[in-house]
Amino acid sequence: MTIRVLMLVYRRPDLTPEQFRKHYEEIHMPLTREIAGDTFPISHIRRYIPRSASPQDSSDGKEKYPAIVAGGNPADVPVDCVTELIFRDKEHLQSYFEMPHAPGAAAKLEAEAENFAAKYPTIIVEDCMETTSASAV
Repeated sequence: MTIRVLMLVYRRPDLTPEQFRKHYEEIHMPLTREIAGDTFPISHIRRYIPRSASPQDSSDGKEKYPAIVAGGNPADVPVDCVTELIFRDKEHLQSYFEMPHAPGAAAKLEAEAENFAAKYPTIIVEDCMETTSASAV
């Protein structure tokens, strides 16, 4: 049974959304792939939250690049990327996070992540339910 892990990745406040994305894609992902080797997930999907391209004034002075939302308050969307990792099974998941083949690798990736991410809570998702237009018939 596949295991899915969601990471809610928050951009460092001193980076623009474009700098964040560029670093994640061009520096962090190649390093992750290299270090993980055979333990790399079946899939590593990154869904970036769209944000204004130019800085905006905000009431709290914190978020300069508000999220572009379909409804609700952009200030309620502090996360910049929802990353989904898909693993074959629990053993695959465990081997990825432990990286036994590369001592110190996890610490190296965590240190590198500090270059673009403020934080990244990681959640294991067990039950994925999907409703499609076809299932409504």
